[in-house]
Amino acid sequence: MNDTIAPYMGPSIIDVSNVRPKLVDLANGKLAGAQREKVGFPEVFDELSKAIPQYGETLGIHTSMWQRIVDKTATLDEIRALKKDVLKLAEVLQESEVYYEDAREADISRIGGFVDATALHGDPSVQAAFNKTLEYRSRYAKKAADQRRKNKQARTETDPAPATEAKAPSHA
Repeated sequence: MNDTIAPYMGPSIIDVSNVRPKLVDLANGKLAGAQREKVGFPEVFDELSKAIPQYGETLGIHTSMWQRIVDKTATLDEIRALKKDVLKLAEVLQESEVYYEDAREADISRIGGFVDATALHGDPSVQAAFNKTLEYRSRYAKKAADQRRKNKQARTETDPAPATEAKAPSHA
């Protein structure tokens, strides 16, 4: 291997069955306005773990409220541990897709080069057998050339006509 690619060494199976009953799929737009964890949550959690048992009854806070916070924090820890691996795997899958797609396109381009060379210096009849391949290979080049042509045309249409020099008034 080289320094630009390396084999993926992370998990290939990510089991979410333990948290599956707790996972939710919200309708689009339902996350708008959701409150997210802020900086300092661990300190707040630690404070609540001490203060609620001592002052909860005085404040009228039922112990089940603290237990819900504990349970939700544990669920978040489980989800975040899995999410880290899922996001890395998704990144690796995306990069692998692009890597192999690029390599395949390079192979197709090389085949087109062999066809061009053979047609030019040997047997021109091979071009017909590779017509779709040659058209596919040149698709982006044709698109780029068309865009350059359009851009040039747009520039000439928007450029003002060269100004004619004003004639100096004649003194008669």
